[in-house]
Amino acid sequence: MTPDIKRLIIFLFVLIAIQGGVDFYLFRTIKKYEAFYGAWFSKVLRLYKHTSFIMLIVLVLTTIERLLLGNNLLTGRGAQIAIALWYLPKYPIALILCIYKVIKVIVTFIQSRMTSDKLQVSSIDEKRRKVIHSIGVSIASIPFISTAQGVFHTIYDIEIRTLELIIPRLSLVFDGYKIIQISDIHTGSLFGTTYIEEVVQSINQMSPDIIAITGDYVNFDPQEYAAFVPLFSQLQAKHGVYGSLGNHDHYMTEDKHEYLLSLIRKSKVDLLINESRTIVVNGSKLVIAGTDNTGFNQRFGDLDKTFINVPKDVPVILMAHDPTYWDMQIAESQLADLTLSGHTHGGQIGIEYLGSSYSPAQFVYQHWSGIYKSNGNYLYVNRGIGTVGPPIRIGIRPEITLITLRAPVA
Repeated sequence: MTPDIKRLIIFLFVLIAIQGGVDFYLFRTIKKYEAFYGAWFSKVLRLYKHTSFIMLIVLVLTTIERLLLGNNLLTGRGAQIAIALWYLPKYPIALILCIYKVIKVIVTFIQSRMTSDKLQVSSIDEKRRKVIHSIGVSIASIPFISTAQGVFHTIYDIEIRTLELIIPRLSLVFDGYKIIQISDIHTGSLFGTTYIEEVVQSINQMSPDIIAITGDYVNFDPQEYAAFVPLFSQLQAKHGVYGSLGNHDHYMTEDKHEYLLSLIRKSKVDLLINESRTIVVNGSKLVIAGTDNTGFNQRFGDLDKTFINVPKDVPVILMAHDPTYWDMQIAESQLADLTLSGHTHGGQIGIEYLGSSYSPAQFVYQHWSGIYKSNGNYLYVNRGIGTVGPPIRIGIRPEITLITLRAPVA
């Protein structure tokens, strides 16, 4: 069993334990009010219990399908939306309830130490209690509203992330050279073309020297990309728009795969499939290269072929969709000064606190978002501009990355 498969299996069991545990905890909590609300509430509880069991089965099936086939064609998009709306809002609710119980235990302990007399609690009439419980239900609905916002708003709330990197072998001629990276477009998950129009406009306004698109143009079918060909044809960069392939770009027949390649090239993207291009400015050189996808269940990349015409003393920017390829071969080879990856989507769900990010993607990927460095070489993992699986982002916004290259100071 490979390390990738082990990590994915662990992730699956952790996911089931968390989702099932949260549902069980909430069920036990709300069951306390069964006697208060009466027969209709008991029916609601039974419905909740049965729905929880069904949703856990759906979660397991969609996850297994994703692990074995690399897609969710059988279970479908509706199942992904249902999973997102059923599970995600419950995390903050469960957290609030846990905090409340901890505070209640502390207060009870303090009160018991302050007096030996039993506390006399004023009776509250049934009407007032129902008002209080109604307020509680209203507050509990807030996370569900936040999740709905994640489905319909946050997935398009794009963030432009900027950084500067010192490349030891970079000529002063290329100092200040601007690379824009986007990744994981997944056009099959987009609602219309307006979002991509805004993405293209934002990129062109930054006047990049090159644009790098690091794979996953579609979900499963080349026709998903067809409507976007005119839009991506509008991308403008001084020294070209380059692209590499992702795992989803292979989830189709060979004929459809070739059709997808033709559409990508039709959109004026110079597709680098285990090959490279050399950019020459005033006699100085910079190489942009791209590997085919290598990662879980795919081994299409060929570093020997990619670097066959690359001089040893020239700095290289390498597009490699799956960051696990960097773990397996690229970092150790030291062939690329900067590797640009995507694939993880940043997990699509997470939190950012005091400059640090946390996401379930960390259970699966050693390098899942942002900049990493090993032996003087860099890896940048872009969070993507699209979504796959549940069409949702919570706490992890879609990303356009602007990387400015800097030459070392003499």
